[in-house]
Amino acid sequence: MTGRLARAGAAAVAAFSLLGGMPGAAAATPDRSVAAAPAAPAPAAPAPAARPGAAVPGLTVRFEELSPAVVRPDQDVTVRVTVTSTSSGASGPLSARVLLGGTPFSQRQALSAWLHDAQPRSLATREVVSQPIAAGVPAQGTTSVTLTVPRAALRRGTPFGTYPLAVEVRSGSDRVALARSVLPWVGANQEYEPLRLAWIAPLTLPARRDLFAGSVDEVGQAWSQTVGTGGLLRQRLDAAVGTPVTWMVDPAVLTPPSATGGPVTATPQTPAATTSPSTSPTVSGAASAATTPATTTPAGGGSTSPASPPTGSSTASAASAASAASASPSSTPATPSVPAQTPTAPSDPLAAARTDADALTARLEALGDDQPVWSLPVGDPDTAALLRAGPDPALSAVVWPAGTNPLTRAVGRSVTDSIAWPADGSWAEGRTTAWTRTTGGSAPTAAVVSTDAVAPQRQTTPGAAQRSPDGTPLLAYDERLSEVTAGDPSSSDTQMVQEFLGQSLTLLGELPGTRRTALVAVPRRTALSGPALRRLWSATASAPWLRQVDVSSILGQGAQARQGIQGSQSVATTTEPSRPASPLDGPAVDELESDLATVNGLRRILPADAPGARAWTAAIQQLTSARWRGGSQAWTQLRGAVDGSIDAAAHGVQVRPSTINFLADSGTIQITVNNTLPYAVHDVRLELVPGSPKLRVTQSTKTLTIAAGSRTTIQVEVTALGAGTVPLEARLSTPDGVALGSATTVDMNVRPTSVWVFALVAGIVGLILVLGLARSLRRGPTRAERELGDHEAVADAVLGATRPAGGDRPGGADRPDSSDKDS
Repeated sequence: MTGRLARAGAAAVAAFSLLGGMPGAAAATPDRSVAAAPAAPAPAAPAPAARPGAAVPGLTVRFEELSPAVVRPDQDVTVRVTVTSTSSGASGPLSARVLLGGTPFSQRQALSAWLHDAQPRSLATREVVSQPIAAGVPAQGTTSVTLTVPRAALRRGTPFGTYPLAVEVRSGSDRVALARSVLPWVGANQEYEPLRLAWIAPLTLPARRDLFAGSVDEVGQAWSQTVGTGGLLRQRLDAAVGTPVTWMVDPAVLTPPSATGGPVTATPQTPAATTSPSTSPTVSGAASAATTPATTTPAGGGSTSPASPPTGSSTASAASAASAASASPSSTPATPSVPAQTPTAPSDPLAAARTDADALTARLEALGDDQPVWSLPVGDPDTAALLRAGPDPALSAVVWPAGTNPLTRAVGRSVTDSIAWPADGSWAEGRTTAWTRTTGGSAPTAAVVSTDAVAPQRQTTPGAAQRSPDGTPLLAYDERLSEVTAGDPSSSDTQMVQEFLGQSLTLLGELPGTRRTALVAVPRRTALSGPALRRLWSATASAPWLRQVDVSSILGQGAQARQGIQGSQSVATTTEPSRPASPLDGPAVDELESDLATVNGLRRILPADAPGARAWTAAIQQLTSARWRGGSQAWTQLRGAVDGSIDAAAHGVQVRPSTINFLADSGTIQITVNNTLPYAVHDVRLELVPGSPKLRVTQSTKTLTIAAGSRTTIQVEVTALGAGTVPLEARLSTPDGVALGSATTVDMNVRPTSVWVFALVAGIVGLILVLGLARSLRRGPTRAERELGDHEAVADAVLGATRPAGGDRPGGADRPDSSDKDS
C-alpha cells in the first residue's frame, strides 16, 4: 500500500509543519472542564527542565483509546494518548491539543497518505480541544493524557464521512510530537446501501526456523507457541467467535514432527571436532606387503548441521528447583525433593506438540457453518514463485502430493480444497494453464486475488466477484482493507481499528447507493494478536454501514461481474500488487531439487522406519511455503539447517583413507568403510577407480551393508602392471547413483614381483662376476707351479726354440725369480 514502507517515528516529526497555522484554521477555546490524567511522578533528581518553547527531542505520542470508534450525532469523543520520552532529561511543561479536519476524505489514497506518508498533503484542520501537561514527561518515562472533544465541535453537514484527526503535543509554541488518525462519522439517517463485508483468515504456520529444525526443546516450544492453548492460531480462532470468517487452513499446522531425525535433534546441536584413529589396512598378496599410517581426518568426512542454541527452559527449571531447595527450612538434604520440583514441562516436547495439534484439530471439527474451512495444499506452497522457477517433476510431486487431502481426514468431513490463494495476489492471463501443468492437478474452482490486480472500468474499487479472461472465478479482496489487518508495530490497536473503519466508510462513499461486497483477506504475515483481531471484528460488527456475510455468497457472482485482470490484453491500465519478494528464485529451487535428489538416494540405503528421510522431505516441502515472503532470513536459517543435516548424513558413510605398499604382481587389498550414522545402511555401492594404468582393479564395484555406528572391511583383488605411486579413488553412492559424501583417495605404492625379483637376480649375478674377476687378479702360484719349481726352466724344456730370445716375457717385462717352497 502507498506510503506503508515510510512508517517510522521520524515520519510524524517530518509532518509537523503541515498541520499548524494552516489557512482557514480557527482556534477554539479550550474546554477547562477536561482534566488530564495524573502524570507519572518526576524522578528524585530530575535533569534540568526544558524552558517553555524550547525544542524537546525524543518525544512520541500514541493513540490508546478513541471512543466511540464511530461518532454519531450528540456524542462526545474521548481521546486518550500516551506521551513517551526517550530522552535522558525531563521535558518540562507541555500541552496537548486535538486537531480535527473539516472536510471528509473523498479518496482512499488520500486517507492512506494522511496516515502513512512522511509528508502528507496539507489539510485544513482546527483545534477542538487542548489540555496542559504541567508536569511534562519524566526522563525515559510516559505520561497519559485524556481529552474530551465536545459534541458541539463534531456537528457535520454530510450524512457520513471519514475526517482527519490528530493529537499534537507542544512545548510552548513549538510542536514536539504528533499522532494522526481518522474519525468516522455517520448521521442519524441511513442515506446509503450498507456495504457487505466478507472475511478470509489464514490458519498457517509463521515464518519460524525452529518449527522444523533445532533441538526437541526448541521445536516443541515453537509448536506450542503456535498451535497450543494461548498460541497464535488458537488466539485467532478465539477472536473470531461470532464473526463469519472463512478459514484458509494449511494442513501442516496439524502435523508437528513426531520424532527426532534429520534437522530435529535430540539434544542442542553443538559441533565438536572428532578424529578417527589412523588407518592401517593390511594387504595380502603373492609377496609380503606393508602399510603406513594415514593422516587423521574428521569422522564421517562431512559437515554437520548448524548449531541451534538451547532454549534455556531446562536451565531455568533447574535453577528454580535449586532455589526452592535452598530455601527449605529442613536441615536434611533436599535431594529426594528435587525431582518433584523440577518438572515444569512434559518430558517429551514433541509429544506435547502433538497433543496441542490434536486439540487444534478438535477445535476445527467443532466450527459451525458460519466459519467454513477451506484447505490449502500441505505446506501452503508459494505457487506463484514456483511457477516462475519451474520445478522439476520430483520436487513438484513433493510440493503437491497426490491423494486424499490430509485435512479431510483430520476434521472428519469434506473440506473445500480447490480454491487457489496465490501469494502475489494476482492471476495473470495463462496462469490457469501453468497452474495445472505444474501442480499436476485440475484447475482451481476459484482464485483469491487482490483488487490491485483487477482493472476496474471506473475509478472505483472493484467488487469482490470477478472473473479472469480465461473464465476462472476470482474472489477479489480489497487491497487496502486487507493491508490494514497485516498490523504495524509502530501503530496501536486503536489506530488500526480507526484506519479500517475509515477506509471502509470511504469505500462506501464511492458508490453509496449501490449494493456492493468487499472481501478482506487477512495476510499470512499478519502481526495482529488475537485480542487485536477480536477488537477489529467487534468494531466492524457494530459499524452501521457494514453487514457481515459469508465468502461462499460471493462465489458464482463473477459471471456477470466486470471482466479484466492483471495481464489481460483488454485492460488499458493495471496495478501490480506490492508484495514482499519470495526467496524461491531459480537458483534456490535448483538447490532444493538437488537436496531432494540426495534425500531420495538416502531413502534407498536407510531403513524404512528411519525418521530422518521423512523429516528431510517435510522440511524441503516447507521451504517452498508462501510464509517465507518477507521472512527470507528465517528461510535461509532453515535452509542451512536442512542442508547441513542432509550433508552430514551423506558423509556419514565414508571410506577410511590409508596408504598401502603393494609388493606383488596381483593380490588383495583391504578397504575399510565407516558408518557413523545411527541407522544401518544397505545396498551402498563402493566403486574403486585407479588413477593410473599401472594398477588394475579386478572387480571395481562392491555392494555393502554396514550396521549402525560400525565399520566393515572388504577384500579387493588388484593387479600391478607397473611400479610407482597410484592414487586409488574410492567412491560411495546409493543404488540410483547419488554420491555419498566426497570421494576418498587410497595411496598405493605399487612394486610388482616381476620387477624387483629380476632386479635382485641381476644384482646377484653381477656381484658374482665382479667377485670372481677380483679373485683371479689377486691370486698367487698354484700348487702345480710350486711342485714344478723353476717356471723358466720348465718353459725352456717344453718350448725349446720357440721361446722368445733374451728370455723376455710377452709384453717386454722379465718376471722375477721365485723360490720353490714345500707346502
